[in-house]
Amino acid sequence: MLWRSTSVVIFAGACCAIASSNAEDATLPTEVRFGIVVTNPKQAMLLNRESRRVFRDAMESFSRSRLKFKDKLRIMEPFVVSLDGNLSPSNILTILCKRLLPKRVNALLFVTFDDESKTDEANAVQYLFQLLSFLRLPVITWRPQNSGRIPDDMLVLQMSSTIAHQTAAVFSILKRYNYSQISVVVSKTSGEEVFLDSIRQERDRESFKPKILSVIKIDSLLPLNVKKQLKALEGTSTRVLVLYASKTAATAILESASELGLTGPDYLWIGMQKVIGDMTEKNWHPPEEYPIGMLGVDLEMTENSLVKTVGNGMRIYGYALDSLIKETNFSGNQFSPNVSCEADDPWELGRDFFKAMRRVVVPAGGSNKQKIEFLPDGTVKFAEFNITNLSYDNKKRSRVWSTVGSWNTESGLQLRDIVWPGGQAVPPRGKPERYHLNIVTLQEDPYVIMKKPDLTGHCESRSAKCRARPTNWTTGSPDVWESLCCTGLCIDLLVRLSSDIGFSYDLYQVEDGKWGGRMEGGQWNGLIADLLNKKAHLALTSLKVTKERQRTIAFSAVFLETGISIVVAKREGVISPTAFLEPFDYVTWIILMVVCIQTVAIFTFIFEWMSPSGFAMQAAMHGNQRFSFLRSYWLVFATFFGTNCPVTLPRSVTAKTLTTVWGCCSLVFITVYTAKLATFMITRDEVYDIQGIEDRRFLNPYSNSPPFRFGTIPFGSTSETIRQAYPQIYNYMQQFSRPTVAEGIEAVKIGTLDAFLYDATVLEYRVGSDQDCKILTTGSWFATTGYGIAFAQGSSFLPMFDEYLLKYQRNGFLEQLQSFWLTGACKQREQDKSSHALGIKNFFSAFIFLGGGVVCGVICLLIEWIYFHCLRLGFCRWLYSCGMCRILCLSVERSLPAASRHRSHSSGESQSHSDFVLITDLSKNAEELRRARSEVDKLEKIRERLRTASANNKAKPAPVKSNGFFRRRTRRDSSRGAKLNVVELETVL
Repeated sequence: MLWRSTSVVIFAGACCAIASSNAEDATLPTEVRFGIVVTNPKQAMLLNRESRRVFRDAMESFSRSRLKFKDKLRIMEPFVVSLDGNLSPSNILTILCKRLLPKRVNALLFVTFDDESKTDEANAVQYLFQLLSFLRLPVITWRPQNSGRIPDDMLVLQMSSTIAHQTAAVFSILKRYNYSQISVVVSKTSGEEVFLDSIRQERDRESFKPKILSVIKIDSLLPLNVKKQLKALEGTSTRVLVLYASKTAATAILESASELGLTGPDYLWIGMQKVIGDMTEKNWHPPEEYPIGMLGVDLEMTENSLVKTVGNGMRIYGYALDSLIKETNFSGNQFSPNVSCEADDPWELGRDFFKAMRRVVVPAGGSNKQKIEFLPDGTVKFAEFNITNLSYDNKKRSRVWSTVGSWNTESGLQLRDIVWPGGQAVPPRGKPERYHLNIVTLQEDPYVIMKKPDLTGHCESRSAKCRARPTNWTTGSPDVWESLCCTGLCIDLLVRLSSDIGFSYDLYQVEDGKWGGRMEGGQWNGLIADLLNKKAHLALTSLKVTKERQRTIAFSAVFLETGISIVVAKREGVISPTAFLEPFDYVTWIILMVVCIQTVAIFTFIFEWMSPSGFAMQAAMHGNQRFSFLRSYWLVFATFFGTNCPVTLPRSVTAKTLTTVWGCCSLVFITVYTAKLATFMITRDEVYDIQGIEDRRFLNPYSNSPPFRFGTIPFGSTSETIRQAYPQIYNYMQQFSRPTVAEGIEAVKIGTLDAFLYDATVLEYRVGSDQDCKILTTGSWFATTGYGIAFAQGSSFLPMFDEYLLKYQRNGFLEQLQSFWLTGACKQREQDKSSHALGIKNFFSAFIFLGGGVVCGVICLLIEWIYFHCLRLGFCRWLYSCGMCRILCLSVERSLPAASRHRSHSSGESQSHSDFVLITDLSKNAEELRRARSEVDKLEKIRERLRTASANNKAKPAPVKSNGFFRRRTRRDSSRGAKLNVVELETVL
């Protein structure tokens, strides 16, 4: 019994113990683990030794910060794994599958000091990140020598400073010492493109924008190749150079730079982290090729920095766990991933955990001097560097890197005493001393105008001293130069460039006076020859950019556009004999004279002839009728021109209406004609209307009589362009070439040349400044190009001049020069409006018209004399035999007898004239008799008709019943007959 009781008690106690144990297991936090991967066994030993202390410090900081993740999660000590320097894919896969994943780590810290400049090493690291991202295991990296971009699809945070931070530190140094121009040298290594992009982005972001003179990319470390590529910096204004290369490449680059004289006291080299390397390496020392005074951006890579990095990684890990638990309802078991290399399922919480890690803000304190925060791209927001300086330690008798300052994102740059290049205590200027340039030019108004200095030997304002050979100087003569003063558009540009860039110059005119063309032997002359022979550093004048020249020399950006234009002379013209007809075109005049006037005259006469109040369609005239067909023309012309002369008006209303309408139309025509007549009654200058180089006068000059004459300057860009594009034109125009522009234009003005071809802007200036304003440019530009500053091929000054020319284009300086120098007096005069008295030449066509009228009058007088003495008798017989013809010209009809009688009585004519009068009277009486007989016959017919009607009325009985309408109608008919008889009787009387 006792045994049974004891057994029950023991069983009950066991049950309680089991229940209590299960309850405790249910409330225990889930264990989570943080993994650390290093590439060096030595680093693994260090972290295994220090990880417990670092872990304890991190947990204490979590407790002080009162993080709540301890209720659900329990962070285990970090697990350290070393790749043992073997970055092969198989070794990485083995360590991941057999050592990391079985520990159920949910985040990794990857740490390395190695420079992954080799492609296989960089690929191995990327392979590891891809595997972890596929499993959705977040990674925190610390790779100070490989701070490039991380792809967006990878779950990787970059805790080490980036290349962008290093670039910002370099720009702080440049800004501190006002180094406004730099050159960049990079080798073929990992992150080179990222570095160049960060240089450009930092320059665009900062208000201080140093000029990047050149970027040298070393593609091979062979000494000859390195020296060849660095030679581009020789002789330039580069004095500050930023170097991004591995330590091995930097050694080769600086060795070649030293041989070229690019590491002297005036040259400052600034190396990035890759150039300095890992100072913790055994037997590490700066290479002998590194120049004294070199500066470097160094991220501390020591054992202490490695331990500090692990502590910071633990803090990021703990704060991310706490943030994710607070914001979500995930259970503790979900934070322990169960992934393996055999399964395809990634950790479902991995992406959320990565986002939580990216959002954390770890406050400053403990091992970290500033807070830790990440940007949206996964890079750290705040960074800190040491600024190191290469100096010579007399005690150690060796070169050493010494820390001379620091830089961080928040407080910026802090510097102490620095040993500068050459062991100097003051920094170099960063730019060369004012250097001297030999500049060749050639006189060309208004770009380069040469004048003699004043009596004191000084030049006027906006002028520069220059020199030229005397006029009678020839090759082989003594070396004599004439001191002159140069002014013009190009000189103003030169003075501005000299001030902004900082150089002195010797300006001289080319000895042979040629622009530069290829001669028969293939040699160049003129300005181009001086550049090729290195007599001058550059050529500045109105030198056009052409393809042929660009194959031999280099041109700057175009500072003024131009082309080839044509200048011709203006010949004072006279008024055209047909100027009075020019207000209307010929079609309008034809319609007006042939259609309108003829139509109105004819229809006026027709309306008058058909009207009962006019001719009533009779060939004979009635009573005092004076209108005729020719008088209809006289009426139309008198109305059209508005003359105050007596005219015979028609009687019919229709003809009068048409005449009134014609008067209104005439008023409109005359008003418009008068308004436009003044425009055409002035003299016009006669010029050749040339459309361009393909005008028929150029393509076929012999089509003109005499042949068309044109030319240009030999051995210039104009002649060269025409020679290549139009050989036929070039061959013809060579006989008319002129040595200078002034002589060519003078030949056009005096008439020995019909046209002159040259640079468009020069010709426009000449046209605008011509005193007589007797020349002008015609046609459109062709072969459009521009003026540029010429340099020898590979000149180091070209980029510098290009930058300032583009700057002058943006700020309007070049436009100001153009408006000042290229505006002539003739152009201003054309803009002024003035009135001038009209001379005889303005009315020359009117006098011609008047003279034509006098000639026509004389011709009419001759015709009249011939008519009276030779044709009058026959015409009179014909006129009276044709009834209709008599009303066409009433004046002729009525003038015949009167004129004849007047001639007989006044001058005592012979018997033949008396016979003519009698014949005329008899003809007229016969006509009147014929008309009387016609009227009698008509009355006889009317009387017979009336007699017949009266007899019918007597024979017919009156109707029994008659209505009023019938009676009224009878009375109306009889009344109408009575009226008809009266009218006819009046006609007979």
